[in-house]
Amino acid sequence: MKFVVDTSALLSLRCSQFYNEIRQTNTLLLPTEVIAELKQFAVYDDFLGTKAQELLKQSFIVKKPKTYISLKIEKTECVVFSLAKEEKCIALIDDVHAARIVYEELKMKTKPSFYALILLYKKKIITKEQLIEDLQNILAHRHWLNSALWKYALHTIKDM
Repeated sequence: MKFVVDTSALLSLRCSQFYNEIRQTNTLLLPTEVIAELKQFAVYDDFLGTKAQELLKQSFIVKKPKTYISLKIEKTECVVFSLAKEEKCIALIDDVHAARIVYEELKMKTKPSFYALILLYKKKIITKEQLIEDLQNILAHRHWLNSALWKYALHTIKDM
């Protein structure tokens, strides 16, 4: 599957122990603005800075959209949505507010980063137990243990 990936979602995926499997089974497109944000993260010598440094060493398909969607959200998110619309693919984004805005304004559906992990589970590449454990690990590293989005993810997966 092909995805346009936002910075936050890409960092979340890089925290996964199944990141390589995600890369092998999907095409990840990055706008140039995501690369610029990764460079901003990479200057720090903390956990996410290290993950950003690792990502910057990898090769991705980097694209700019031909036209830009204008919404009252961060510029990078608008670019992610613009490219996803042009490429006719899903935008992976962990910002619930931005996802809601783009859906309300353009009826464009998005998915959170953990959707890529759910696909690995559905393809029987990983087990449900591995999926839950990996999500809990991502939650801890991203400091999202109290996030409604991630609580919803864990609840949904446990019911699968």
